[in-house]
Amino acid sequence: MTWQRTKTAVGILSGTILVGALAGCATGTTSGDAPDPEVTLTAGPAPATDSPMPPAEPSDPPDDDETADPSMWEVDDGEVGPIEVGDDFRDTLAELGDDWQNDEQCAYMAWWNAPDGSYLVSFHHDDAADETGIIEVSVELTGDAADGPRTEHGVGLGSTRDEVMAAYPDAMDVPATIGGGSYLKVADDDVDDGALFFEFAEGADTVGAMAVSAADEPAYEACA
Repeated sequence: MTWQRTKTAVGILSGTILVGALAGCATGTTSGDAPDPEVTLTAGPAPATDSPMPPAEPSDPPDDDETADPSMWEVDDGEVGPIEVGDDFRDTLAELGDDWQNDEQCAYMAWWNAPDGSYLVSFHHDDAADETGIIEVSVELTGDAADGPRTEHGVGLGSTRDEVMAAYPDAMDVPATIGGGSYLKVADDDVDDGALFFEFAEGADTVGAMAVSAADEPAYEACA
């Protein structure tokens, strides 16, 4: 409020000086000399007004909800949402949120758990190689059911074998090397030497995991 008080004081002082000056002009006339009737007092120029405020700078756009929420991600063309096979592991991890985990025990792998514990998303590079290009991105069911990422055809965790085959009639049935389950493998020209895999546990008829991978088969345990 200091600036308001200063402004008021200056206004009062200016008014006092103006009145005094006018009074001095009135008493300064010689006796007998009437003021010239043609002379009139006119108001001075209007005080300058404050300049208009500049327009506010546009705010930064909000965070992309689709990037922050893996349940809205799409699985296709060698990628799961913003995570793509072949991209640098560290650069990708740096662009994801703080909810993603990466520790010294599995430094070559990063993962995210759904808040309700229903599914897991992970990606990794080849720990035995010097390069840190992502070789696989996977989505795994860890509860009874999950919304999770899906393909453009709506296929995802919990989809039946028939639903996968209806969406991808060229999918090949491939037995898993370890674990006794099997995969429906969809060749993907956008994944170098890799494919889109839908995993079925032994005796199961619904998708328990899916992956886009540059390997011949998704890793049984990416972090052993």
